[in-house]
Amino acid sequence: MFTGIVEELGEITEITPAGGAAGDAVELTIHGPTVTSDAAHGDSIAVNGVCLTVTGVSGARFTADVMKETLDRSSLGALTPGSPANLERAAKVSDRIGGHIVQGHVDGTGEITARVSGARWETVTVSLPDDLARYVVEKGPSPLTGSVSP
Repeated sequence: MFTGIVEELGEITEITPAGGAAGDAVELTIHGPTVTSDAAHGDSIAVNGVCLTVTGVSGARFTADVMKETLDRSSLGALTPGSPANLERAAKVSDRIGGHIVQGHVDGTGEITARVSGARWETVTVSLPDDLARYVVEKGPSPLTGSVSP
């Protein structure tokens, strides 16, 4: 599980085709000194919000395999070497959760349709595929009642 709080802005250093037909899967190599400081094979690291499994660590870089389904349903398919990437290690059960619990699994890709700047924030409007809209909750459950806030 993830908190949704980005720990580090990493960089995609390599994208290598990984087995099967062209475009089926890739191996990403990502530079991220903070998230690799204690990373090991099999750990989960969210890359641009997508949960990936570490397949190797070498210094300040890690690798992860990404299937075609994930490339097609997330922003990972648009990455190129040199692209920045938001990185976050999975939360430990014993840690203070400073954000929200986020699974890191992607079911589709939204499109930014509007951005309005505020004094110290930005309001972003995102459209999403109709088949996913019914799963989106406007605000989330109230911690006391479990009901959805208006």
